[in-house]
Amino acid sequence: MSNESVEAALFDRTLGTGDHKTVGRLWIFSGLALGLAGLVLRLVSAIEQLDTGSVSMLEDANELVQVWSMSRELLVFGGIVAVLVGIGTFIVPLQVGASAIAFARGAAAAYWMWLASAAMLVAAYIGNGGPGGGVRDFVVLWALALGGMMAAIVWALVCIATTVIGARAPGMKLEMMPLTSWSFFVFALLGLLTVPVQIGQLIISFIDVRGGYQSLVDTTSLSAVMDTITIAPSVYWLAIPVLGIALDAIAVHADRPLRFRQSTMVAIGLLALTAFGADVTSFGRRTGGIDFNNALLVIALLASILPILAALALAGESLKVGKPGFTVPLGASLAAGLMVLAGAAVSLLGAVEPIVGFIIDVNNALTDRTDVPDLPDALMLNGTTFNAGVTALVVTGALLGCLAGVSHWAHKIWGHRANAGLGSLALLSIGGGGALWAVGEVLGGFDGQPALPAIADTDGLASVGNLLVLLGVAGAAAGVGLTLLIAASAGFTKTGSQSEPWIGTTLEWTTASPPPLGNFDSQPRVTSANPVLDMNTADDVDSAEPEEVSV
Repeated sequence: MSNESVEAALFDRTLGTGDHKTVGRLWIFSGLALGLAGLVLRLVSAIEQLDTGSVSMLEDANELVQVWSMSRELLVFGGIVAVLVGIGTFIVPLQVGASAIAFARGAAAAYWMWLASAAMLVAAYIGNGGPGGGVRDFVVLWALALGGMMAAIVWALVCIATTVIGARAPGMKLEMMPLTSWSFFVFALLGLLTVPVQIGQLIISFIDVRGGYQSLVDTTSLSAVMDTITIAPSVYWLAIPVLGIALDAIAVHADRPLRFRQSTMVAIGLLALTAFGADVTSFGRRTGGIDFNNALLVIALLASILPILAALALAGESLKVGKPGFTVPLGASLAAGLMVLAGAAVSLLGAVEPIVGFIIDVNNALTDRTDVPDLPDALMLNGTTFNAGVTALVVTGALLGCLAGVSHWAHKIWGHRANAGLGSLALLSIGGGGALWAVGEVLGGFDGQPALPAIADTDGLASVGNLLVLLGVAGAAAGVGLTLLIAASAGFTKTGSQSEPWIGTTLEWTTASPPPLGNFDSQPRVTSANPVLDMNTADDVDSAEPEEVSV
């Protein structure tokens, strides 16, 4: 067969595939590319915000809002969520012992719908649509395209969750599931409850703009749709699969299976409960965004740190008792967990304003006093870039989790190891850049810089913060670019398959790399949470049995 025929056959198989492994690879590559594009756009808006008293690179303040808004949408739903869905689509069926993902054709259709919607989203912004846009048809197209991306992700999550529920290997109970699969199951369930809230808000926006009920003069208010998924505690939705990936990777690279698995599973489930509040309490607020004084949201904000801290603390036993040596997956996993924990810790400052305000209101009502001093301006953080700083920490943790997943399962996904040198550089770039980005946003919040980019003179902490944001986003973008290069170098290498770089205790390590079409030669049977250890123990027992001697 000629090279042209081989390439044509490969192209046809890719377009018409129902194999979850091919679909997972497509999600990962596309997500990394769009995530990088989102960070580049955020870099453009950060450059513009260095001189907040004027507009130099872009035409006006509305275009600044458009670039900033597009960067959020591409980074979250075009990048991070897409890569996580790709890892889940590839790994979860292998971990639970399934021969295929549930609704295989539907899983493939979800990817193509997401990709087409992402192209429409970019076209909408090019045509002067989206938040800050001035052309009605393209603003409407933005709502349709972003809703299409979200709907495609919802359907992909349905496929992952159904695989976990109905396609597990014989004997695998829910409590025996690998933590990655469990976290993706929780991630999918929470996504099925929260993402439709954003779709509902987009439908409201579509009707308002299409019917002329919303003026094109103030389309910047449409950015509130993304606020309810990118501000703590709802942004912790992104951290749920990251914790699962990190905990599985820590167990493998520390050579010590997690001892407190069920407690860790409970902690991940509790995080989902606390991450649900913001979407429900803000639904229907067309232009107002999140109500930071909502009691449920404040409680969820305060409670979210506990399950994150518990999951990481329980994983510490593997590091303490095991024999960890530095690898990119281990380093990225630890850094991801710490970034998410830092985001949850910093977010507690955002609860000071509503709590103190509530205490002052109660005191005034009981004592009829009006001379109680108000909260200092420096602690009135909600509605400023402080919230973006918390988001930056969680987003950085999610990006590090994606790097950990791609590096940890690179050999399983593509048949070739991830480049350790490039992985180390990506780890430093994403981690260091994300930390600078977050610090810069938080400093701007302490100085009262509004969350929505605006043309207004700033100095002091805000100006220093804007410079740190620029440097940090540039570093994070470089790290994501290196991660994309790692995936490309592993995916397009033509040499023969290498030996496994490390072996875990879950079912994906019992099949070839990359796995065959049906994943396993025969249906695996599970008797514990560590089936590979069980198989090795059985083999040792069989080899130790004395040979039968005939007389």
